[in-house]
Amino acid sequence: MTESEKVNQKPKKPIIIKRLSDQVEQELMSMIQSGEYRPGDCLPSERELMDLFGVGRSSIREALFSVQRKGFLKINRGDKPRVIEPKPEKMIPEFTDVIRMVLSKPNGVLHFNQVRSFFEASVARFAAENATPDDISRIKAALAANRKAVSDFDSFRETDIAFHRAIAEAAHNPIVSGVFDALVEWVITKRSTPTNLEERNRSSIAGHERILECITNRNTTEAYRAMAKHIERANSEYDLLS
Repeated sequence: MTESEKVNQKPKKPIIIKRLSDQVEQELMSMIQSGEYRPGDCLPSERELMDLFGVGRSSIREALFSVQRKGFLKINRGDKPRVIEPKPEKMIPEFTDVIRMVLSKPNGVLHFNQVRSFFEASVARFAAENATPDDISRIKAALAANRKAVSDFDSFRETDIAFHRAIAEAAHNPIVSGVFDALVEWVITKRSTPTNLEERNRSSIAGHERILECITNRNTTEAYRAMAKHIERANSEYDLLS
């Protein structure tokens, strides 16, 4: 077989040429992520960016709006684009689509539950190690509200989220808080209404009480175990809505 025949038999791999705006977006993201421009800093003006990258105004604007949609820029008419800290809620819509796809795969729910169990148990351990007296007071207040809502599905779900969020915040790690908002809150809001509602909610509260006890006592190992057991029970009792 000649070299020409070998080449012709290979699957074609067309070269994808990026749009100018995509290339500019990539450069802007690199400038932000490298720390060249930090939260609070202003990027150059549109005219300055046009000169810097050698492209037209439309490409610059498309790139800026794309970076803004990702949550890294604030753009006000008449002002230079300002770099901001991305908010966790910016990732939730895309994250939700990814989770739906994962759940539709064989063993998808099992894999998702395993990740949630590992994440939340680790968060409880961090909280037991790092929680301040104010953090523990907030967790206690969230648990008290959770107890009062035992007979109401919607209120119980809201106070359940608040309890778990208070623990995530007690870990004092901004990445943990962001992942919580994108992962744990999402899964709790997607629970179906169970039968024997009040009985299951009381069982959940008992788990919350044990977790709080471990965090208050600074028992990191038991906090991990208590949360893992709590999540395992929740995974077995609640179905996820699509």
